[in-house]
Order: sequence, then C-alpha cells, then structure tokens
Amino acid sequence: MQHAKFHKKLSFNKLIILDCLAEDDYQTARHLHENLSDKGHGDGISLLKIHDENTFRDTIQAIKDLFDPELNLGFKPIIHIEAHGTPLALELPDKSMIPWSGLAEDFRIINKAMRNELITFIGTCHGYHFIFNNHTIKEFAPVYFCIAPLEKIAGGDIECSALSFYESLFSTGDLTHSANLLDSSIFYIYNSDYMFHRAFYETMQKQHRGEALRLRKETLISEAINLMGDVWKTMSTKEKKAYLRKARVLLNHSLKSREALRVEFERFSMGYMGYVNEEVFEEIWNHMQHNKQGSIY
Repeated sequence: MQHAKFHKKLSFNKLIILDCLAEDDYQTARHLHENLSDKGHGDGISLLKIHDENTFRDTIQAIKDLFDPELNLGFKPIIHIEAHGTPLALELPDKSMIPWSGLAEDFRIINKAMRNELITFIGTCHGYHFIFNNHTIKEFAPVYFCIAPLEKIAGGDIECSALSFYESLFSTGDLTHSANLLDSSIFYIYNSDYMFHRAFYETMQKQHRGEALRLRKETLISEAINLMGDVWKTMSTKEKKAYLRKARVLLNHSLKSREALRVEFERFSMGYMGYVNEEVFEEIWNHMQHNKQGSIY
C-alpha cells in the first residue's frame, strides 16, 4: 500500500539530553550539547547527567511532573538519550539496567500527556529494540516518533548523525526531512501514526476475508445461539438451517461493511494514539475496495 503522507503539525520547545555515559566513555551527549550550543541553540537544551538507576528514575519522574495540568507550562520536549544498550535494556554508568519495557511505560505516560507528540532519539547500541519490543496497537503508543540505531554503533557515528538531525530540525522544523538525512541502514525511524495505520490495514486484510472471516462469523453465531437458550432448542432442524443461512449472509455483509470497519478503526486509533484521522480511514477503506486479493503493504 502506497500510504499517503498525513503531516501532523508539531511543535517542541525543549531538547532534554539524558547523559547516561560513564566519564571514561566517549562523551557523545556532552559533545552534542556543546555543538548545538555553539550554533545558537543552547537556550532550549538541557543536559542532565544520569549516574545510576535512582538518578534515572528521579529524572524521568521530574519530567512527568512538568505535565501537571495545574502548572499549564505548555511543555513540549524532545527526549534524547545517550547510553550503552543491549537488545534487552538501557545500561547506566553504574552498570544497572533499565529494561526497554520499563522505559516504554514511562514514555507512554509522557506521550499520552503530550497527545502522542513525543519525539525521541535513543542514542544507544540496539536502540531499535526499545520500539520493536514495545509496539502494540493494544496499548497507547510509547512515543510518536523515534530514531534509534538498529544494531551496534560507534560513538562518533551517533554524534555526527544526531548533530545533523537536530541542526536540520531546528532550522527547518521538518521532522520527516531531518530524519531522512540519516542512514537507513544504521538507524530505524518509527512513526506511530504510520505504524498504526499499517498494522490496522494489514489486520483488516487478514480478518475480513477467507478462513479468518469464516471463524469470526461462526464465533458470533455461536454466541447468538447461546443467548437464545430454549428458543433455539425448540426450533426444528429446518428452522435452524434457515436461521444459520440467513445469519451467515447478514454477518458476511455487516462485518465487511464500511461502518463495521470504521468502528474498529476508531476504537483502536483512540486507544493507541488518542485521536482519529478520518482521511486515513478513507484511504484504508478505498484501498481495501480496490485490493480484493488481500495484499499487504
């Protein structure tokens, strides 16, 4: 599916760099802060030193607290993390670990407060696993946008890439263009809007045809028969066959209808992103009508 570009109007007023590196490491966080400050962006940047798990959790909690509605600060940060990482966790200077799942839960709270506008740059080896292991449309998106290395990466490559990204973003305000400056063979770029629309489309393609659709109809019919109780038991064999035939025809139509698809789309969209994009629904519906073979993206 050639997905149309639905640009979201984003604004940000703070870059928070979490420096989770030991003093004997290559200081990518410090260099990023210095280089951006030298270019006139220092006023909008905070460099926060993280020493251990307690410092990390206290810092994240302090960021959460800034979204207290009573404060009404209009706080819209980008959160950038510089640290070591594994496929399972973020590593701190004292060698303690923050599981990617735990970081995702913290970011979900922040992203929900920001109405799915949280931009993150996970500057760690294997940072891709942060989003890969925690993306599900059954929960609220952990972030709106994320840039993360796919595998191991040298400190110098992180430094140059992050600087290039932020210089472009701060000068143009164009998130997509700035992210596209990065090497896609090294960095993974996650956009929750796109990923939700893709996941929903592919799920509907699977559930609205073939064996999956047949099983769904039979499940609903079985539930209806159970609700009928004694009424079903008193029906003749001929009446039962007629009922089943009619029920299957009606369900085949209703489950594949525009309104049925819209209800599912709105339910999942609100749960994952907190809003519904009607233009995207129209795109998905139109594409499904012209794609009867069920091909995916």
